[in-house]
Amino acid sequence: MGLLVTDLVSAEEAWLQRSQAILHALEGQPRPEWLNGQAEPLDLKRQAMQVFETAQSIQNSALSIGTESSLATNQSNKPLTLLFVSFSLGDVALKDIFEEASGRDDVLLVFRGPKPGQKLPALMADLKRLLKGIDPVPNIVIDPIRFQRWSVASVPDMIVEQDSKSRLHVRGVSSLSWLDEQIKVGKQGDLGSLGDVGEIAEIDLLEELKRRMAAIDWKQKQQQAIARFWAQQKFEILPAAHEDRDRTMDLTITATRDLAAPNGQLIIRAGQTVNPLDKMPFGLCLMVFDATVPAQIELIRRQSCQDKKARVLYLATSLPRQSGWDSLKRLETALQAPVYLLTPDVRSRFQLQRVPVMVEQAGNHLVVHERKVPSSQGAPS
Repeated sequence: MGLLVTDLVSAEEAWLQRSQAILHALEGQPRPEWLNGQAEPLDLKRQAMQVFETAQSIQNSALSIGTESSLATNQSNKPLTLLFVSFSLGDVALKDIFEEASGRDDVLLVFRGPKPGQKLPALMADLKRLLKGIDPVPNIVIDPIRFQRWSVASVPDMIVEQDSKSRLHVRGVSSLSWLDEQIKVGKQGDLGSLGDVGEIAEIDLLEELKRRMAAIDWKQKQQQAIARFWAQQKFEILPAAHEDRDRTMDLTITATRDLAAPNGQLIIRAGQTVNPLDKMPFGLCLMVFDATVPAQIELIRRQSCQDKKARVLYLATSLPRQSGWDSLKRLETALQAPVYLLTPDVRSRFQLQRVPVMVEQAGNHLVVHERKVPSSQGAPS
């Protein structure tokens, strides 16, 4: 069920994961806020995960009354008697079974789930009503996994389980004292049906979870989640450039203390000035623009970087909220390259002020090229 959830939003999450490449390319900047928020694919994933976690809780530890987790999961190699029961046996028979199982640490009474239309709290209340006056409370679990594993189709059904195998199996009998006698005389294997059996009144909880999953309109949920994503998305809006302007950025820094490699070798002395571009090329050409303005898209599309080997990164300050993903796909097709959202850290690091703007290396410094869009073409779409 977890894979289903992942598959449903894979197309959108793939784009979000691709955006992390900006951080690695720009010298390890921390994960931006807009990316952090997308680890939670909204209502779609939350609703599915609630169902999935319910199934996991049943599979991992079963719903239990008076049962230690080690007994419920039978992690030891000691024999454990599983007595599969149902409310179809009647209150009198169930109460007798509960009384006989009281104080037996080697016995586990197993129900499959609630009755049709019954909530789990109501089922627990019915059990507690029958358990009134019985002390200690017998070990009872609601565990559809065991019903499926041992192919239990009627009740009562008793299995002596050891090392994950059936040591003794009998149907139509619920007397634990009778079963103890059979074990004492060395009976083993499948004894067949030795008494009357009845139908199981309760639903298969796992099958009900699967049915609910199948009934969810995943396409609709996905569309709603996508719409909410763009409605809630925070953009790094920048004003349009009103003139062509080129600015240079000097990345030279002065070390405030000695910097040494792990082996102790001195790399930079305190007071020494260092320009990282002297040691390592920038390797990037940033194209930043407002994707809601067609003229800015066209201008950026026609721009070229001086360093033809530089990797071009397209960063959008905004996208249409009403058609976010469709607009993004059309934009990437037009530019023939991935498009990412501008993040606050990138905006700050490169001192971006207006758009459209291009950032590239020139010698041992960076140049920030702001370009004015002709007024006749600059109206937003």
